[in-house]
Amino acid sequence: MKLRLTLFFSILCILYCQKISAQGMVKLDSLNSLLSTIKEPDKKVDLILEFLAKPENQYLDNAIDFANRAFVIAQQNSYQKGRIQAMIKLGNCYFRRSDYKKAMELAQKSKEMSEDLRYDKELANALSLIGTIYSELDDYDHSSQYLFQSLKLFEKINDKAGISNALGNIGIDFTSQRDYKKALEYYNKSSILAKEINDQSSIKTQYNNIAVVYEYLEKYDTAIMFFRKALEINIKLGNKLGQGINIMNIGYDQMNKGFFEEARISFQQSLNIFAGLNNRMHMAECYLNFGFCDHADNRMDESIAYFNKALDEGQRNGYYRIIAPAAQMLNQIYTARKDIVNAYKYLRLEKVAGDSLFASKKQMLTSKFELQYQYDKKEFERRQTQQTKNIIMLIIIFGLVAGLVILGLVFSRYRLKTKLVVLEKENLVLEKEKIESELDNKDRELTVNLISLIKKNELLSDISGKLMQLERQAKGIEAKESIALISQELRNSTNDKMLNEFSRRFQEVHAGFYEKLLKDYPDLTQNELKLCAFLRLNMSTKDIAELTGQQLLSIDKARYRLRKKLAISNLETNLVTFLSQL
Repeated sequence: MKLRLTLFFSILCILYCQKISAQGMVKLDSLNSLLSTIKEPDKKVDLILEFLAKPENQYLDNAIDFANRAFVIAQQNSYQKGRIQAMIKLGNCYFRRSDYKKAMELAQKSKEMSEDLRYDKELANALSLIGTIYSELDDYDHSSQYLFQSLKLFEKINDKAGISNALGNIGIDFTSQRDYKKALEYYNKSSILAKEINDQSSIKTQYNNIAVVYEYLEKYDTAIMFFRKALEINIKLGNKLGQGINIMNIGYDQMNKGFFEEARISFQQSLNIFAGLNNRMHMAECYLNFGFCDHADNRMDESIAYFNKALDEGQRNGYYRIIAPAAQMLNQIYTARKDIVNAYKYLRLEKVAGDSLFASKKQMLTSKFELQYQYDKKEFERRQTQQTKNIIMLIIIFGLVAGLVILGLVFSRYRLKTKLVVLEKENLVLEKEKIESELDNKDRELTVNLISLIKKNELLSDISGKLMQLERQAKGIEAKESIALISQELRNSTNDKMLNEFSRRFQEVHAGFYEKLLKDYPDLTQNELKLCAFLRLNMSTKDIAELTGQQLLSIDKARYRLRKKLAISNLETNLVTFLSQL
């Protein structure tokens, strides 16, 4: 009789932790020795994670301890990338122990941190872990959602190993949903990519996955071919556990084909390997498979012996997945023999184990709903937090933009004001220069006029002198008096007109000069004011004498008196400079 085997026996091996072999212990000792020589915390974390990334080290009993050690070191030293990677490793360890709640918590935390820090590879691995957990809980809608997100990220960063792994995980989803065509499509894509990068572990995994699909399709020859390919790689890798599982799976397919003797040889080979590893779970599976094989070959006594061995191992270790089928088969055999006592005995064992399995499945279903509730709650809280952050960010951005606009307007206004001030200053300078230029021109004009007046005065003085000579030469008294009168009037008229003209023009050029002098020095006479004006124009004593018709000595005395009235006691102070500053 051929038995229809399911994925149960093919994947059961990854759900339990195994005892460490002597070779594994040596590796751990070497790792500990190496870690003791490293001082940099980041390098310690990377070394532990690199060790745990090797396929042969992922199922070690204390893999979870090393992952936790890496996490603690990374957290204490703010090594964020190492912290995320360690959490993902821890999540995978808890997943293998069927602690989906802790695995999901770590995966979600890794996802959130990776999103915040923009670590694409770590985010892809976190999404892959979340998808795998949902797949194990038969929630394929959520599983495929996260697995495809993971695939998209791996493709974005061109991580071929990640792409291969994501394709394989998606294939497992399709296998679980019995879409074998799609499953094979993804497994083959994953296998091709794994061969490109020579990832032997991934190639072996996809061979196993493909073989399981062909088992479901009852193409046992093809399934055996792929299991043997996986076995070759496990032999090269020195993976004893993988070898035992591959040989046991080959035995399943040989049994389903009716090749019972070949199947027994395969089961015995796998049993020897599991016994060497002291792997009680897989040893119990081998006993169970021997029982199925002998039962199918109508060797009932041998079948009963192996089912009892499987049952004993299951009862000692609480393996309900072994107890239930073993008790069921024993119940069937004793029922067929009409041995009611033994049939009832094993029926009760089957029921207890079945109830435990049912409770386990129920607990798994409850865990699924709990995880979904918690995840939805956290996602809602995360979206709310993100929405709040976005609103705050928008407010900040709006505030910054508004601030920049206001600052720009203030700056533009300041620049405009500065420009206006500069223009005003330039205008003032130009105006000042214009005024100074006009003053200079008027000063020059005034000076020219003064020079002209001096020349004119000299001419009139010369005429006056000639009239005086003519007066002396005149014969009659009346003629002399007339000439003298004309000379005197000419001199007086010329001096008055000249000085009046000078005063008028000086006031035009230097407006307020007299007023300021009189305000500060009210005792100044008209002659002294005129002398001040002459000196303001930087006229010499000689020029002033010629202009006013006075003697040089008279002008010097007048200057001396003026210094006293102006209270200039310091001989070093120049009178002309003093007046120019008024």
